[in-house]
Amino acid sequence: MIASINAERRPDKNFLHPMIINRPTVDDLFSDSGPFDEATVVEALKPFITIQKTTNEIFFKTTSQTAEQRILLYGLAKKLLKAKGHIESEMITAQEIHKKTGIKKGTIDPTFKKLKESGYLVGKGEYEIPTPRVSDAVNLLGKAQRS
Repeated sequence: MIASINAERRPDKNFLHPMIINRPTVDDLFSDSGPFDEATVVEALKPFITIQKTTNEIFFKTTSQTAEQRILLYGLAKKLLKAKGHIESEMITAQEIHKKTGIKKGTIDPTFKKLKESGYLVGKGEYEIPTPRVSDAVNLLGKAQRS
């Protein structure tokens, strides 16, 4: 009986009683990283962009990415810079995307719309990648890089 009580209080010790089911606890919500895995974002960005240390300006290493990929790369870079306290806002606009990525003006709004409908961007006029979708954006970029 004592073994069952201890197992109930410490669900990760279910070897004491095979019928005990692991129950979620508040400890399952804690993370050593921030709201998203910065190391994963850095690894995803590394092949494509560089950030100037003194100005935090984002530069693309190549122009071979699609408009969708370039917007996600730029948005992730800004999100990372904001998380590290290097910039005040992670928001991106069509004008900024045109200026910083070279994407044609007529391509930006339809791409924003597509990314917004897919849940990769939120906002109106100013957009950001929502934190819960950061890993999805990284995975999407990883798939594109492998193909």
